[in-house]
Amino acid sequence: MPKLRLLFLLLILLPFKLNWVWGQAVGQEPNPNPIIKPSLLLTGGTVVDGTGAHRRRADVRIANGVIQEVGHLRPRTGERVIVARGMVVAPGFIDTHSHADGGLLETPDAESQIRQGITTAIVGQDGFSHLPLTQFFADVETKHVALNIASFVGHGTLRSQVMGEDYKRPTTNAEMEKMQALAEQEMQAGALGLSSGLEYDPGLYATTEEVIACAKIAAAHGGIYISHVRDEEDEALTSFREVIRIADEAHLPAQISHIKLGSSPVWGKADETLRMMADANRRGLDISADVYPYDYWRSTITVITPTRDWDNRAAWQKGLDEIGGPGNVLLTTYTPNPAWIGKTLAQLVTMTGKDPVTIIQEIVRNTHGKDATGQEGVVVTAMQEKDVRRFIAAPRVMFCTDGGLKSSHPRAAGTYPRILGRYVREWRVLSLEEAIRKMTSLPAQRMGFKNRGLLKPGMQADVVIFDPRRVLDTATTADPMAKPVGISTVIVNGVPVLDNGKLTGQRPGMVLRRNEPISHLANG
Repeated sequence: MPKLRLLFLLLILLPFKLNWVWGQAVGQEPNPNPIIKPSLLLTGGTVVDGTGAHRRRADVRIANGVIQEVGHLRPRTGERVIVARGMVVAPGFIDTHSHADGGLLETPDAESQIRQGITTAIVGQDGFSHLPLTQFFADVETKHVALNIASFVGHGTLRSQVMGEDYKRPTTNAEMEKMQALAEQEMQAGALGLSSGLEYDPGLYATTEEVIACAKIAAAHGGIYISHVRDEEDEALTSFREVIRIADEAHLPAQISHIKLGSSPVWGKADETLRMMADANRRGLDISADVYPYDYWRSTITVITPTRDWDNRAAWQKGLDEIGGPGNVLLTTYTPNPAWIGKTLAQLVTMTGKDPVTIIQEIVRNTHGKDATGQEGVVVTAMQEKDVRRFIAAPRVMFCTDGGLKSSHPRAAGTYPRILGRYVREWRVLSLEEAIRKMTSLPAQRMGFKNRGLLKPGMQADVVIFDPRRVLDTATTADPMAKPVGISTVIVNGVPVLDNGKLTGQRPGMVLRRNEPISHLANG
């Protein structure tokens, strides 16, 4: 009898063992924490449901990854109760411009995103995306990650794939057809639309007509166009007009990425920008934007000037003058000389005895020259707070981090708590209900996520619980990945990934593909 029992046990366990071995053989990592979607009752909290409606006291029941009920509820037998008394219960936040795909497969817990309440990250931004998306999506699903992922197809990626290193020119007709064919492939794979980064190589060299041709492929699939525009400084308004033209001629909605007015000639023109967008919408177009809540940006130092004539000292000087001078440029990455990291250009002038333009040209030569192997990055204080606040308050401007899992800009770890703590609670730039709407249902609608972004029965259970009296960012340029405070619980697809302030190790995130036409925003 003992031998029969042992044989019976082996027969039961053998299929599980074979499945595990097969997963290892094909490179699939077994989920270290098998996902269990418990029945949860979030009780005693203040529900802000994402619609913009006034907050109310209500309980929320979650089962099988879906919101089952919202109201005055009693616990069921075996149901886990999470007491949210004194807390706000809201839909999970949707980051409309994210770089969380960088390193996601190596750090699938996505802590910097989860801790600020982000349950969905939209990647493939600035014209750069994984190619093919089918492989990237498969890798994410195999690895298992903590948050939901969706992606655009990048115009710059298409251009690089077709043109290689010979990209400093317009495309030929044959090259354009190849780019469109790749765009078609990626839209069929589930891309949300087309992204561009026209301030960066290789998109810098693309004509508007080329972008329109690619955007038409996205339009045919019900996708949208999202753009890091050609110039966020002197020619920002001209660049915004280009986005509107692309939307008009390609016949699709369009979004301006991390909208900003980044130099003195355009400071104070937020209202003019918003009027331009509203005028386009009154003409029947569908233009929106996203923004992060800081008056400084992070990028490469080459963005200070729109020209690629880096020997032109006058161009560098003009760029420096228009962003307020060398004291506003903080070097956050510089591999050729790590001692320079954390110094402004003004401080480097004092250290080296060189003028700021000479220092910039040295940095560029060591990191962007023909044989350069070094890396650089800067944080530049170049926006006016009054413009930032105007964009944050605008009804059709949603929010983004423009950040990854690690970054030298605090937006990667602090964006959403900063909006809730500073712009809502302290400065009263907008109401809590409106902020939550712009974090949840507005981007969900914009990106075509029909079952996310609201706390109502039948929606996927992406939920954030936070203390409205304490929520706040702590990240700074000196400590850009410092954890926020006041966000206690984050639930993704019905599974807690942050529980009472602690990561659970669960990875219930899903790949969100564009399967249906986008549900467009109402014009206005």
